[in-house]
Amino acid sequence: MTGRAHNRANRILARLAAGLLGLFVAGPALAQSPGAMSAVPLGGDCDHACLISFVESYIDGLAHRDPSRVAFAKDVRFTENDVELPIGNDGLWATATGVSKDALEVADPETGNAAWFGIVQEHGKPAYLAMRIKVLDRHITEVETVVNRLPDLPKPFGDVTKLKHDPSFNEILPPEERRSRQRLVAVTNGYFSTVERNDGQVLTEFDKDCARTENGMMTTRGGGGAAAISQGCEAQFKLGIYRINKRVRERRYPIVDTERGVVVASGFFDHANTFDHYKLTDGREMKTVLKWPNSITLLEAFKIKSGKIYQIEAVFTYVPYFMHSPFAGPAAVPPQAAAPGLANQAPPSCDRACLIGFADKYMAGLVKQDYKKIPWAKKVGFSENEVPMMIGDGLWGAINGKSAKPIYAADPETGNVAWIGTVDEHGQPAFYGMRLRVSGDKIAEVQSFVARKGNPGPYGDPTKFVADPVFDQVLPEDQRRPRQRMVALVDGYFSSKQQNDGQILTELDPDCQRIANGEATTSGDDWAAKLAQGCEAQFKLGVYRPVDHIRDRSYPVVDEERGVVVSVAFIDHAARDAKYDTTDGKSHDIQIGYPNSRGEIEIFKIRNGKIYRIQAVSVFLPYDMPTAWEH
Repeated sequence: MTGRAHNRANRILARLAAGLLGLFVAGPALAQSPGAMSAVPLGGDCDHACLISFVESYIDGLAHRDPSRVAFAKDVRFTENDVELPIGNDGLWATATGVSKDALEVADPETGNAAWFGIVQEHGKPAYLAMRIKVLDRHITEVETVVNRLPDLPKPFGDVTKLKHDPSFNEILPPEERRSRQRLVAVTNGYFSTVERNDGQVLTEFDKDCARTENGMMTTRGGGGAAAISQGCEAQFKLGIYRINKRVRERRYPIVDTERGVVVASGFFDHANTFDHYKLTDGREMKTVLKWPNSITLLEAFKIKSGKIYQIEAVFTYVPYFMHSPFAGPAAVPPQAAAPGLANQAPPSCDRACLIGFADKYMAGLVKQDYKKIPWAKKVGFSENEVPMMIGDGLWGAINGKSAKPIYAADPETGNVAWIGTVDEHGQPAFYGMRLRVSGDKIAEVQSFVARKGNPGPYGDPTKFVADPVFDQVLPEDQRRPRQRMVALVDGYFSSKQQNDGQILTELDPDCQRIANGEATTSGDDWAAKLAQGCEAQFKLGVYRPVDHIRDRSYPVVDEERGVVVSVAFIDHAARDAKYDTTDGKSHDIQIGYPNSRGEIEIFKIRNGKIYRIQAVSVFLPYDMPTAWEH
């Protein structure tokens, strides 16, 4: 087990142990409000100034990339864009090169929480950061961060040189303008309820001068973002601009400052995009910018005067649709995830044609958006881009087409079948890869990957996708290799790519080529192909040196007759260094200058014991995002 996997396992075991201990505690220890850890509020003795000092010490430690400058609890929990990471050497802690002196700082002594909104530099490039900490016994026990990097998908990203935090957030309100903690939370929650499926009804109170800044951009005045459609907070909501928000979930309100009238909230906006156009309340027709399901994660500060929202400042960024925050409770886990693809779970009676038939039934139901006629097991695990969710959500609500001729791979020994091709979402095509497991005569698992246009590449033209016939060709017996050897070759491929130093730990055909999301990565204009052409040449040069870790590797489909292996793996790029050297001594900029991961489903063709062809669906994910199927 790797160090990172070991740490994650320890965290999971610690939480399970805590939960089991709770089952055996009786009597007064459990006599508190539902959901509360204790009958006594856990705020501690750290006042407003004390909490702000902890915020500033955290930011100082981050700027120096030195966690020893910060008073962290031993069991501190840290998340970046909703992925839990070890504190001090991962995520922004590995890449920060500076922080802004001007920031919005908020604190709540009653809960021991505080927040910071500002700008950081990451290898010299700006990013917006919102951060929440929790202080207990004069140590930081929780750190929750949202980092919005330079835009990829359409979202606000204001001029960092012009960012100004409204001074009203720091102003103490006269007693007549203050409201109770409960009322402030209700006003903020009403804001989110107004945003959710925004139909023109306003469920909160707005000051006539209400203004909102998102990622440094004013979006209620001027010409930026929603302000180009309508001016003012209330006017935008009455117009129904935000109709696309299916839900605002996992709403939390960890900071409430009644003296200043400030609330800091966190949550997710889910855009299911089951429709691609809608009407405003004045009859104007709008079209969605993104045609597929997506979510944004946010930390948002509200200034409330006399019970009305006066100022809003938010930092948000895209995350995989329906992603979950570890601070909102345990994540959902597919019920079969403990042992995906094991041979003893497989149906011996379902051969290759049978498995492909199940894949076709699933895809037909998916395109029709009708899951009721699909043969489901009693317990089914489903994930999309490694987020567990209910069948019917995600791609299920947006799809309207698929490849007529995909790539299939099936393994009767494990009961798994793979389908790789393209799908269409409201007229916008995307690359799609899916692993499906059959148990008995029912579908028990579906693990799917959808790569859409807009995130960092590689990304080719989905309309030009052609299923390479080589993956379906039966090999002569002398060119075949046993299952274990084929898996070892593919695993060796990943080990060669992991922290690639020129050493090759697999066997590659001289004509080996790889395609990811429809784009050749070993030839043509891809960044790696510009450094070296061909699988072996790229590995010998050390093109993939920035890869830190290829984890959670699994091989659910092995077809000895065709020489095919299907893998699922996750590639982490910590981006600790902005440059790297290849084996020829030349220095190169890393492709993406901030921490990121990729989830990939790949199909390998192996002939004569050598990897000949590779085709992948590769999805851009938050750094170190765990797989839903981790076991």
